[in-house]
Amino acid sequence: MYKFLTKNGQTISFLVGLLITVVFLALVFGGLENFNALGEEEARESNLFNFGINAAVGLIIICAIGMIAFIFINVITNLKGNLKLLIGLVVIFALFFIMFGGATFEAEGTLLGDLLRDKNISSGQNGFIVGGIWTAVILTLLAFASFIVLEIVNFFK
Repeated sequence: MYKFLTKNGQTISFLVGLLITVVFLALVFGGLENFNALGEEEARESNLFNFGINAAVGLIIICAIGMIAFIFINVITNLKGNLKLLIGLVVIFALFFIMFGGATFEAEGTLLGDLLRDKNISSGQNGFIVGGIWTAVILTLLAFASFIVLEIVNFFK
């Protein structure tokens, strides 16, 4: 299957996208007169464009599933070659769970506590939010620092 997709994958993707685009345009242009005759409120409630939106969401989901499946297949078939990837993922997950564990759940009487109550965010959800934000900040700073260090190293080569 891999060889087939390597050889024909882009063509198949293009043809599927073209087919969905043609169907979407046929549906839109077929109902455009009726859509233009609707009032502003009725036009907002119209489902003329739903096929295009649902098709785009469906293609994104299919691509995400395919991407994840091929990553797993690649990791399983070449475990030694992907050792750095696996170590990096373990470090990222460990960093996230450290930040998740350090998240403050009690914020009574503060602006954060009021916001959490107003938005109905539980302490577990708050932990995931804080852990995700801090993990992203730390990884961004590490990327920036490594960029600077590697540029300095390259300058002296």
